Amino acid sequence: MSFRRYTLAIIGVLVGYAWVTGAATAQERTALPSRQHATARSTADIAIQTLPTVDVEALRAKAEKRADKGEPYRFGKAFDTDYSLHKNGTWEQLPSGSWLWRLRIRSENAVSLNFGFKNFLLPRGAKLYVHDPRGEVIHGPYTREDATKGQLWTPIVPGNQAIIELEVPEGKRERTSVLVSRANHGFRPLSPKPTKKADVGSRSCNIDVACPEADPWRNQIRSVGLYSINGTDLCSGSLINNTSEDGTPYFLTAEHCLEGSEEKVTSMVFYWNYQHPTCRPQGGEEEIPPTTDDKTDQTSSGALLRMSYGNCENTNGFCSSNDIAGKPDITLVEIDEPIPASYNLFLNGWNREEEFAPSEAVSIHHPSTYGKRITFEFDQTAITGLSNSSNDTHIRVNWDKGTTERGSSGGPLFDSSQRTVGVLSSGGLGCEVQDWYGRIYNAWETGGPIGAQLQGWLDPRNTGSKTLSGRPLNGETDVAPPAPVQDFQISEVDTREPSVTLRWTATGDDGRTGSAQRYLLRYDTTRIESAADFEQARPVNVPLLPAPAGRTEIATVTSSDGLETGRTYYFALVAEDDAGNRSSQASPGREAVLTREIRIDEGGVASGPTSSSTTRFVLDKTQEVRVELYDLLGRRLRILLDREIPEGFRQSVRISTGSLSSGPYFLRFNGETFTETRKITVVN
Repeated sequence: MSFRRYTLAIIGVLVGYAWVTGAATAQERTALPSRQHATARSTADIAIQTLPTVDVEALRAKAEKRADKGEPYRFGKAFDTDYSLHKNGTWEQLPSGSWLWRLRIRSENAVSLNFGFKNFLLPRGAKLYVHDPRGEVIHGPYTREDATKGQLWTPIVPGNQAIIELEVPEGKRERTSVLVSRANHGFRPLSPKPTKKADVGSRSCNIDVACPEADPWRNQIRSVGLYSINGTDLCSGSLINNTSEDGTPYFLTAEHCLEGSEEKVTSMVFYWNYQHPTCRPQGGEEEIPPTTDDKTDQTSSGALLRMSYGNCENTNGFCSSNDIAGKPDITLVEIDEPIPASYNLFLNGWNREEEFAPSEAVSIHHPSTYGKRITFEFDQTAITGLSNSSNDTHIRVNWDKGTTERGSSGGPLFDSSQRTVGVLSSGGLGCEVQDWYGRIYNAWETGGPIGAQLQGWLDPRNTGSKTLSGRPLNGETDVAPPAPVQDFQISEVDTREPSVTLRWTATGDDGRTGSAQRYLLRYDTTRIESAADFEQARPVNVPLLPAPAGRTEIATVTSSDGLETGRTYYFALVAEDDAGNRSSQASPGREAVLTREIRIDEGGVASGPTSSSTTRFVLDKTQEVRVELYDLLGRRLRILLDREIPEGFRQSVRISTGSLSSGPYFLRFNGETFTETRKITVVN
């Protein structure tokens, strides 16, 4: 796709734009390459790999015994695999010339699947997707920029079967490398069904973040996320601010979840804004309906280890509360991809005062991987060691309202000023329990295994501040969308290339001022009339930064974007700002017809004294065309059209027949490369 921009009377060709695709923007519904071509093989014809059988009941029973909050919530069984592009899957070439590789992976009785990739080396323009067989859950497109240290880890796909789909531009297949090195069988859902068993009865006393008592904490709720490790275990954590106020996506969690392991940090997949939309009632052993929110809707993949201070990095496997004692159990990572502004996340403030223990406290977390919950302490907390030992590494909390569970590990503890003071290390199960939170203070000037200290990352300006307030990740919330794009039209069609050139007037950011952040340009072979039609249409890459409002912009869509000769295409364009607000969609008044030959409608019958007849035609080459009307004796009655007609657009020739006698007539089409005749019949 080529892009041109015009300013006033000066024509300038803008080059050198960075094309932006990838998981950061991948969460909007993307049309799969396999769904764009009728010639693509059916799912049943794709090669399949089946994972070994697992004893699901035994895995669930073993996971339930991990009752210590010093251990993450385990939901998956890992299988090391070596599925590669050369040994596995199915290759086929699409009509556009690009190559499509697909692999089905199945695991009996799995409730979900997720994958880890190594040697993730894609050429520019290559895109990878992971989805369910019906295409209802789609992760991607992932590009070369989405790899973290050569690895990529994906969110879960519900069900026992998933498809990995890779599109590679023509001529770049041999430069593509992807290894599916890990496949994870989900043996229990990320949101288990409520039960009345004693060891999980605490779920009924949890408080949804949609409840009224959580209203003062709306910013902090936006900071908390659920994350997976190696595709099998889950913990909680939260985004945190730094004194540069630069929006760096630092994420604070418990050291025992990641054990100071750079490899485990690389495998992190974050699930944002996963919470029940309404406030569900608490009470006794009453079953609470499961969270209805889609946990896979907003995700991020990959992180970099910045600091870690605890005892767990030297253990084999996840450590328990017995290993945590003596250090504050804190890890800081940096999320290794841009987070879309549309997620509307928040960076928490912090408090690192030495002798400070909150007089009241709040925690926000994902208990047992459920949707986000909030917990309240209305009394004075205490500085102590883990499980009341003699040192000062933790803050002890006796919850008054709500609770925490496995999976809550790493969740933040807030003081009454809504600043983070610690992260969840360990505690009991049930309602009205005690918990221990590792203190930020104790990790501030003490480094972990990579020789870093928390202060170097959260106070990069070396201000010496004891406290810092929070801020939105992407600045203040913007709710004003760009105005609709004006004058969107198809300006040129080349049926031989094939290509379609589009022209429009740039819109603004808030209304028609400034510049929008990006354009979303899509096309389909049927009319794009609704938002649902737009989401299903095929996207075309356009530059990240549109021109200021009022300037003329031009984009050319070609066969490299998927256009095929012999098809008719409809286009639609939406402008989006940096907060994810979108304009209403604009569509040209006509379609582009990439015809292989001249097409002229057959004649018809016109009746009545005020009737008329219309004949449509499309050219495969721009040329001068004359259309004349003749009677049965060969006498020319009228010249209906005489001008240059552009190729690729449907043209209409209208004949008023009210003054004509009943009988047959003929339309003669004379062009530079053709002569055609069509008969019409008039009945008056």
